[in-house]
Amino acid sequence: MSRGYDFEERDNGREQEQQQAPQERSPVAQGRGGGSSDATEGDRRASHERLGERFPDARTNGRVEVRALGRRYELSGRERDTLREIGRFRTIATGALLKHRYGGKSAALRKELVHLQQQGLLQRRSISVGKNRDTLVIVALTREGANLVRQDDKLPSQQAIYSGFVKPAEVPHDAAIYQMYQAEAANIEGRGGKIRRIVLDYELKKDVYSKLARARDSGPLEYARRRQEIAAEQGLPVADGKIALPDLRIEYETPEGGLDRVDLELATEHYHRGHMAAKARAGFKMYGFVSTSRGRRAQWEGRELTATVLSL
Repeated sequence: MSRGYDFEERDNGREQEQQQAPQERSPVAQGRGGGSSDATEGDRRASHERLGERFPDARTNGRVEVRALGRRYELSGRERDTLREIGRFRTIATGALLKHRYGGKSAALRKELVHLQQQGLLQRRSISVGKNRDTLVIVALTREGANLVRQDDKLPSQQAIYSGFVKPAEVPHDAAIYQMYQAEAANIEGRGGKIRRIVLDYELKKDVYSKLARARDSGPLEYARRRQEIAAEQGLPVADGKIALPDLRIEYETPEGGLDRVDLELATEHYHRGHMAAKARAGFKMYGFVSTSRGRRAQWEGRELTATVLSL
């Protein structure tokens, strides 16, 4: 759940937990599936050579040797996609990966996660969530994994990559953000849009805080003026004297070739109706998620909250 923030409220603890900044890259046109599928054999071989990779051998399940950071890794295209996806969202539940990236193929998911862990690129944890203490298995990149992903030429320009886990109490909420993204991304791509970049509240918060800090001692009127300017620069609203931040921003290309974005907020059981309505008035698109118990795995089910629901 994201809040409105002013400099005086800054929560240094969470923001400084291994926050990884984006790096400059050339924009890459791609959808969620990755690169083009119509490249010739020669094109694919040339691409691997440019990246310092050996061309994949059928006997290695499509894995190639990747030389980066002074080490050699063996990675398949799907494993690289998985690393990239986890790095963008910081924390993802394995159940969500199974559903959205592995098509329900649990054996393939387990095998590849183990392979990534063995190479020091991935870390996995099990936590108890909800009143029934259901088990949620989550994954995050190691610092080495995040650094490797930043070398990936398929990563969109200015995309931040994260490593490490957040505070345990925040993990269920942060893991559910990936499910919210999948629901909204399906809407965008269904209309012919192409996802370019996702921005978590960590990154928005960092940008807002750094700019507000410089105006902290400028006096109340100047501070308020500067706060309004910063909000406008970030495309964010000011509500009750604070800059309102969404949980997730999706930047995408429209079918006409323009650029657009949508700000999403994940409502939890801690939201009261007034809070939900305020977030909706700020222009955020609201999603609601509930935890359901199925065996020993906690699953997340999401739905968009309509204006009718928000007005109840």
